[in-house]
Amino acid sequence: MGTMPRLHEDSGRRRPMMRAGAALFGAAALITLLGVVLPHQPQIDAHGLTVVAAAAGAVAVLLATAGERLPAWTVHAWPALGTAFVSFALLFNGERGGGAAGGDEMYYLWVVLFSAYFLGRAAAAAQVALIAAAYTVTLVAIDPGPIGVSRWLSTVGLAVGSGVVVRLLSERVERLVAALQLAASTDPLTGLLNRRAFGEHVARELARSRRTGEPLALLVADVDRFKAVNDGGGHAAGDAVLVALASALRDGLRAVDSLARVGGDEFAVLLPATDATGAAEAAARLTDRVAAAALPAISIGSAAHGADGHTADDLLRAADLALYAAKRGAVAGRAA
Repeated sequence: MGTMPRLHEDSGRRRPMMRAGAALFGAAALITLLGVVLPHQPQIDAHGLTVVAAAAGAVAVLLATAGERLPAWTVHAWPALGTAFVSFALLFNGERGGGAAGGDEMYYLWVVLFSAYFLGRAAAAAQVALIAAAYTVTLVAIDPGPIGVSRWLSTVGLAVGSGVVVRLLSERVERLVAALQLAASTDPLTGLLNRRAFGEHVARELARSRRTGEPLALLVADVDRFKAVNDGGGHAAGDAVLVALASALRDGLRAVDSLARVGGDEFAVLLPATDATGAAEAAARLTDRVAAAALPAISIGSAAHGADGHTADDLLRAADLALYAAKRGAVAGRAA
């Protein structure tokens, strides 16, 4: 049925999922209990419904208090357990003893909506199939007569339709959220990381470097005499140079490195597992790569975690100072 990210594997989604599950089981417990204590038809199995209400309430408490700490596979168990509770409520609602049908099968929709919104397509389809099977067994036990077939078709058809609509809407929301996250972290001109996203990468790699002791280096680069490029060819020419530079720099980096555009003509590179010597080699490699692409020359400054500082600000400051020194050297070389 297609592939979409399964939301239960995302720790950021576990909390709302568990809260929603707790709310649904809690509401089911309350409604079932009210069905027992309020006026009702004499054929109901009050004891059985009370057990169902107590079990649903216990699940609600568990999900509310410990849901996020439970194993990931349990997210499939809760909808299945909900299907079982609805089926037992149908058995105990009095219809099997000659009372009127109560329409409790509509609560299968709670299971369908939860599964379709929070789980992937295959998992939601499996829950709908389980509902169809459980409802079949329940109707056979109740034995409502010829109307049982039409009840089954109506209920399962509603479950399938509701599940498809909610799953498609959920996938659309996921795509929109992913697009917004990408836009918030990407430079629109070059497609590289922007300053904010790069800062997150630096913070994460610094924490890892402190924890593991692995080296970490930072490069900052900008285009020599970029103003002349803009003045000579206009901003369109300047943009074209920046896009070409981004491509050349990206091609000269490893998969683990992070490249960002952090200013007008300023780029930054984060080099995990790289010391000062490795940073100098990477800078030389990138400079050669840009020259081979017949692009305007760039100047690069580098900084290494530990030797040049221990915080992101320290590294950026040291790399900027090294960049300015490199630019002064380039200017002096041209003057000579």
